[in-house]
Amino acid sequence: MPIIYAALISLAMIFPEIGHEAGPALVAEFEAETVGIEVSKNMTPVPGIMKKIAKCESNDTHFKANGEVLTGNYDPRDIGRYQINKGVWGVEAKKLGYDIYSEEGNEAFALYLFEKQGTRPWFKSKVCWSKEVAGW
Repeated sequence: MPIIYAALISLAMIFPEIGHEAGPALVAEFEAETVGIEVSKNMTPVPGIMKKIAKCESNDTHFKANGEVLTGNYDPRDIGRYQINKGVWGVEAKKLGYDIYSEEGNEAFALYLFEKQGTRPWFKSKVCWSKEVAGW
């Protein structure tokens, strides 16, 4: 069953919804970035690039040693494993029902952003994760 789920997630990310920001110009980007589905720490199938982004953004960590949710070193509005900026994305995440402070909600909203915009929300850390992608 997990293989079928991973295949469906992969297909959903390769073919963006019609009528939204993602269009034909992004299809090649999505195909390149969804090569290799991996399993996250939450046991969720995620594109390999998202694992690399999480590693660069937070060392793939959602909580600090004291149990508090990890926040950004440079911008404390960056939340969790995927460093979702609550100033930029908080209202949209809440409107869609995602709790970016929970591990599951942070990852689910990150996958939602990736589906809609590819890696653009993480362009500031591209210097870190793109060098790993070049090896593909």
